[in-house]
Amino acid sequence: MLENYFEYNFTPQYKTKTKEANKIHFQNQYICMYFGNEDSLMNFDDSMTYYKNQLSSIVRASLRKQKQPMLTEEQKERLKSAAQTALTLIALPGAIFLGELGRELLQGIESMFYRKNPLLKLSQKDKERKVVRTVYYLKEHGFIRMKRTGNDIRITLSKLGKQKLSKIDFDYLSIPNPGSWNGKWWQVAADIPTKKYRRGADMLRQKVKDMRFFPLQRTLWFYPHDPRSEIEFISKHYGISRFVTVMEVNRLDKDDERKMKKYFKLEKII
Repeated sequence: MLENYFEYNFTPQYKTKTKEANKIHFQNQYICMYFGNEDSLMNFDDSMTYYKNQLSSIVRASLRKQKQPMLTEEQKERLKSAAQTALTLIALPGAIFLGELGRELLQGIESMFYRKNPLLKLSQKDKERKVVRTVYYLKEHGFIRMKRTGNDIRITLSKLGKQKLSKIDFDYLSIPNPGSWNGKWWQVAADIPTKKYRRGADMLRQKVKDMRFFPLQRTLWFYPHDPRSEIEFISKHYGISRFVTVMEVNRLDKDDERKMKKYFKLEKII
């Protein structure tokens, strides 16, 4: 089915319809909304202020519904902006509507603001405005699509939004901590032909450093928890997967093991 975008010029009684399915125009005098098909025209007023009020009213109404948070505290801690939080929420299994997204974003925004300003408090109105601005930002950059469903708006990721989320996932990739350590180590070894794959080798070293692996040698790193899926993801991303191996190690040199235990305890990983 052809995806249609209806472009509204904020001059009274002036409306134009375009069928440019892969581009979203969102400028100061325009708002461009996604509607699934020609018969599902959203009944929004041409006024930008009115449209913002509709979004805000949906967000405010959602606050009265108490539900289990969709993201864990660890996930919230990794996300550095409201836009990143929104994209992560929209990508979760099942449909998400603006009301649910607004409720989750309000909690995330509050957490992020408190981490940066522990002595200050963000007002409810400021948080609501931030939610609406975040939705506008994602729509403006073509990361999301929106469709009216009853009294709410369903939100989905566009192709561009999925690409953006993939980059966020990669940038904030981390090894899950099971909560306890079994006393064994995981070794990551890289035998990469640097003449041809120097950039991939350099990027791998930087990535495992950022993820707090212990560098026993220049091409040999250790971690106390299973990193196989994450290392596979990273090595494929850089096109060097056939040169990287991961294996569990039961024994190490005592001095090396002592250094690693001290390091990972300081990092609060074990």
